[in-house]
Amino acid sequence: MTVPSRLPWIVLSLLFTVTASGGERPVAHPVELPVPETGARLERCLAASGFDVTRSGMRDAEIRIDARRGEEVRTMLVSPRSPLASTVEWVPTSGEAEPPAISDDLLSCIDRGGTPGDVVAAGKFVVCLRARREGREIRFSGLLVGEGGTVVSTAHDLDRVESVSVRLADGRMVPGRIVERDPLRDLSRIDLPEPVPGFTLEGRVRDRLAADEPVYSLGCSDGGAVRLRDGRVAGKPRKSGGMPLWEVRMATIPGSSGGPAFDAGGNLAGLVKGRFRGTGDQGYLIPVGTILEFLGKVKRGYR
Repeated sequence: MTVPSRLPWIVLSLLFTVTASGGERPVAHPVELPVPETGARLERCLAASGFDVTRSGMRDAEIRIDARRGEEVRTMLVSPRSPLASTVEWVPTSGEAEPPAISDDLLSCIDRGGTPGDVVAAGKFVVCLRARREGREIRFSGLLVGEGGTVVSTAHDLDRVESVSVRLADGRMVPGRIVERDPLRDLSRIDLPEPVPGFTLEGRVRDRLAADEPVYSLGCSDGGAVRLRDGRVAGKPRKSGGMPLWEVRMATIPGSSGGPAFDAGGNLAGLVKGRFRGTGDQGYLIPVGTILEFLGKVKRGYR
């Protein structure tokens, strides 16, 4: 879903695709941590972006990290600068004359310590959803909650849709039945034919966020893989159609609507609603208080 905006187009750098200018080898990125800790951060950042990561020791206390995501293969080298500091750089892979430069997104992830483990662990509760309406396929994301096989997601595009296909974290495809759709809140409840453990809401929610606070979303890409995106709260909630929405500076990809967003402690902060039309990193989250109202967990006025 996109939301109209007059904001100018923002050009985003894509992770792992920036090339070195002028054909020169990029300068290694300094990290004020020993090699083992820097290597561990790299592994977390790459794994959170959907890469399968292997790590091996090299001579002179260096660490080599190989990462694969589908056909994409990348190799990085972590080298010591001192006993308490290190450097990180790409190394060329087969068919590359020069290694690419390290993208700003990855450098930021390394510098801030990687994605919190509790956020990554919540990925097992994210489901990828597909439905058809008027001959058009709809792809979106959802979050398993509770113990009974209940999925909460967005509601836009689900008018006159009664069932969806649900891909679980273990790869199984199961049917889902839309039992409730709330256009005002833009939320839907989808029941699975069997109990499937989900995210525990009790004591794991954050409905009040601070400006510039980091947030992390998990959502399905067009290829069906769960991807993590990090961002920042842009400010106080805004209202759209009488309902509050968090504005966030976060990349929102097709298929990620309905995916959960968490704070740095792994607490649920909301669901991805969509983005401003014409931008790639100006988006909205449905606050967790609205979700709890919809699920009947709290009375109206929770916020």
